[in-house]
Amino acid sequence: MNNYLAENIRNLRRQKNVTQEELAVYLNISFQTISKWERGESLPDINMLVSLAGYFDVSTDELLGMDKHRSEVFSYNFSKSVYELIKEEKYDEAVNKYREAQKIYPNNTGIHAGLAMVLALRNKASDWEEAAQLCRKVLGEPQYEKIKTSLRTILFIITKGTISRKEALAQAKQLTHIWESREMITAELYEGEERTNYLKGLINLTISLLYDKIDNVQMNDMDLLKMIYLGPQEADDDKEAMLKKLEAIKSFMIG
Repeated sequence: MNNYLAENIRNLRRQKNVTQEELAVYLNISFQTISKWERGESLPDINMLVSLAGYFDVSTDELLGMDKHRSEVFSYNFSKSVYELIKEEKYDEAVNKYREAQKIYPNNTGIHAGLAMVLALRNKASDWEEAAQLCRKVLGEPQYEKIKTSLRTILFIITKGTISRKEALAQAKQLTHIWESREMITAELYEGEERTNYLKGLINLTISLLYDKIDNVQMNDMDLLKMIYLGPQEADDDKEAMLKKLEAIKSFMIG
């Protein structure tokens, strides 16, 4: 919270268009003290907090960044609990959790994105329009690109049956190229044995995903959505199992 306080004092001072010297005169302290607060090197005492809140016309909770702090704690616990519900396919409970979260944080883009995913996973036709609207809403806002990529995939899956093949292909082409994927790019961060181990894991994962595609002919939409949310299951590192999968892929290519 110390960083929040330092950041808030600095931002509120700038919004009010006053200098550190002017704020110092109002509080009857040195401008060096203000500077230390804004750098997070020291903290104002309780009386100063009240004076600062009054000067900037905010609550002490806002000044301390309590809303941000609560939001971060909420976000971690919330994500963890929803993840477990999705894993157990308790979609109704997950939807209810997201709807309650929306009441607390009505403008939170991450919550909108999560609700879109869970509505799609619940696989009820009555949910699809809301899920599509949420996807389009989030995609129209500045946001972490990973969320946008997932939402583009969700939108593709839940609308591909209601749009033309040409439109569906156009949507699919907005997704990330395989050579731009995080898995491929992350390999460039490693060297030596670490790189070798990483690439072996990546090869195992790729073989497993390709094998599943071939073995299942066409993945069920709900299985695909679940994989997008949870990520693929751990790749089998058993060498014999991997070789069998490779043989199946080879037969598929030749046949």
